[in-house]
Amino acid sequence: MNMKHKSRQSAILLSVCIVAAAAVLMLVFGLIEYLVDKTENIPAEGVLSSEKSSEGTLYYNNNWYVPEESLETLLVLGIDKRLDGSEDRADSEQVDFLALLIIDNEEECFRILHLNRDTMTEIPILDAAGIVKGTFLGQLALAHAYGSHDGSRCRNTVRAVENLLYGTEIDHYLSLTMDAVAIMNDSIGGVAVTLPVDMESLGKAGDVVTLTGEQALYYVRERGGLEDSSNLQRMERQQQYIGELFAAFSKAAEDNTENTFEILLHINEYMVSDYTVEQLSTLIEKLDGYTYDGILTLAGEAVQGNEYMEFRIDETAVRQTVVDLFYTPCE
Repeated sequence: MNMKHKSRQSAILLSVCIVAAAAVLMLVFGLIEYLVDKTENIPAEGVLSSEKSSEGTLYYNNNWYVPEESLETLLVLGIDKRLDGSEDRADSEQVDFLALLIIDNEEECFRILHLNRDTMTEIPILDAAGIVKGTFLGQLALAHAYGSHDGSRCRNTVRAVENLLYGTEIDHYLSLTMDAVAIMNDSIGGVAVTLPVDMESLGKAGDVVTLTGEQALYYVRERGGLEDSSNLQRMERQQQYIGELFAAFSKAAEDNTENTFEILLHINEYMVSDYTVEQLSTLIEKLDGYTYDGILTLAGEAVQGNEYMEFRIDETAVRQTVVDLFYTPCE
């Protein structure tokens, strides 16, 4: 296999392993020749505890820890807006899906931390100049509603996730609007899933359904009217869809690499990222040989708030998760 063919195939395979609520997480890897260099530094905010030093060392449960230097992180967002001219375009620009890609360059592996959009955390408030003027306690999805343009809204969401993860610094962001889902889904002839619950217009629990067009969006977004109105069942469906989409898209890439690459190029208009061409190219090359270690979530409980569902994290468990994922014991 020549290098050009291998590079395109790698980009395609990577593009489906991290899906934004149905929008493919790594779609953009086939678009690196079309990206604009717009690297921006994102300030870290929040701390794990009062026992975290200015040098980053951490004393936790009778042990000292230091940040794991071999990690690289990418926050992937599925944005609740459309670019097709429909009435709901840019109504709120909240986030429907959040996933943190955690890459370990020493162990040569990567995993996904799937974050609940309803998670209650401190949301930064921006003034007209984009300066953080304070915070309020709200759903994580709301962070993207603050900012004057797509980049500032993404950076504000990064800050909110950093707050949630006790000051863990996030290196980059990548967002996709949710209408990219149907395009990718239909480009491979639909994605077959087994319905976990009865879903109006799709079928009964246990039915195997091949999702096409708007059905794919409905499957990964719907929660109102279902038995569980929290975001938990929807997150399970999103994770199921990621696996099925990955399998279907990988097969399609093997059958017709050139056509699939062109589809990825078409999705460029739905994407915003602060990655440079060089950084994306390097990431593709690395992840092509890395091991995928699966998806995990934060511990917590979904409860009915005054107006909306709220996911309240188990702070003890989440602190431990942050230490396990992002720190290493001092020798």
